[in-house]
Amino acid sequence: MNHRWRCLLATILLLFLMGSALQSLADSGPAGPEPFWTPGLDLSRTVGRSTFPGIARLADGAATWVIWVDYSTGAGEVLGRSRTDSSSDWDATVNLSNDARNDEGSAVHADQQGRLHLAWTRRMPEEGTQLVYRQWSNGEWEPQTILDDNSVYVPSSYSLFFCQDVTGTLWLFVNLGSGVRYTRLRSEGWESLSPWVYIYGLQGMGAIIGGDDGLFHVAALGQNEGNMGGPYDPFLDDAYYATTNGTDWSPLVNLAMTGTVAFDLGLAWDGDGDLHLLWSDIHPLGSVDSIKSAVYERVLSSGVWSERVELTQPNVDQAVQDLVVGADPDGWLHLAWSEGVFSGSSAVDLSIRYLRWEGLWGTEAMVYTSTLPSLNVDMALDQQGEPAVVWEEGLSSAEEVYFSARQLLWPYQVFLPDIER
Repeated sequence: MNHRWRCLLATILLLFLMGSALQSLADSGPAGPEPFWTPGLDLSRTVGRSTFPGIARLADGAATWVIWVDYSTGAGEVLGRSRTDSSSDWDATVNLSNDARNDEGSAVHADQQGRLHLAWTRRMPEEGTQLVYRQWSNGEWEPQTILDDNSVYVPSSYSLFFCQDVTGTLWLFVNLGSGVRYTRLRSEGWESLSPWVYIYGLQGMGAIIGGDDGLFHVAALGQNEGNMGGPYDPFLDDAYYATTNGTDWSPLVNLAMTGTVAFDLGLAWDGDGDLHLLWSDIHPLGSVDSIKSAVYERVLSSGVWSERVELTQPNVDQAVQDLVVGADPDGWLHLAWSEGVFSGSSAVDLSIRYLRWEGLWGTEAMVYTSTLPSLNVDMALDQQGEPAVVWEEGLSSAEEVYFSARQLLWPYQVFLPDIER
């Protein structure tokens, strides 16, 4: 065979091999991104207790703020740090309360107008109790506003909930025990707080969310019903549901019933317009009602509640604590919670876990593995539906605030970690 024919056959063979390789790649499909959670980043780095973190992300990515209460100086102080979505560099910690009195019980919310809303309780035995508010807009914090100044010293901080109604108006609900009051943000500022309304059976609000029906839907703690017709436990709660227009409340309905108790609560609307109510059962020692520790869910669809479903994967000596749930712009749901194992009567090795709903709940993912308590988790979602979580990490005398975000890593892409300075 002459040289020309050998070259022609070699070329044909090479083209055949290349075509086979390309067909194999086409059949296998393009390699997609792999989701992963960034390493836990200590944002607080204080010598004392840094507790009860909250997180809010502006829709345009201009800022993510993490807020927490710090007790390094003795009295509580509301601190915060921020970064933009385009940067992994966190700004320095800012003291947002900056007052000698006790500031705690903070709540933070990002609206669709690019503003951040922050409220907290300020208390001093000799001076009474205040409800304090600050707004972040145009890249800076406005001065503090006192929404309520009570000469009576309240023994604990208020439970505060920002919530938007169907018209987009922002409400702030204030809860203390069975009492609830509210205020609304108008163009000229916040209205005067409404009178207290006391709700029969309410032992504390857990979550509130606006609905297309013009009402607010509430997940609440109420009296434990007891198990199998036996006595209720006066020191434990069940998960309840109610609706309100702010002033008038429907009767509380027990969704937990027997076999479980409620510790923490969450609410979220999915893309189909169904309402998901979740609660955690910490399975406290000596409970006559709780069967096991888990996260449970019931779904309100077309006016009918589904049966109770256990969402967490069963584990030996499972010890679930608090949770947070939210919906992204596409109507998919995201759940993060704290879970460890029981050692005797104590929950140990509490770590942060994550679950995603896209019509059905998926597979659990581990966000952060710890041998220390990881508690009081909060979450925020970006416009692409990717979550970021914060939580309280460490022993009860030296907690720190940690941060982690879920990211998509494409093949051959390099991950750049967050920067703490």
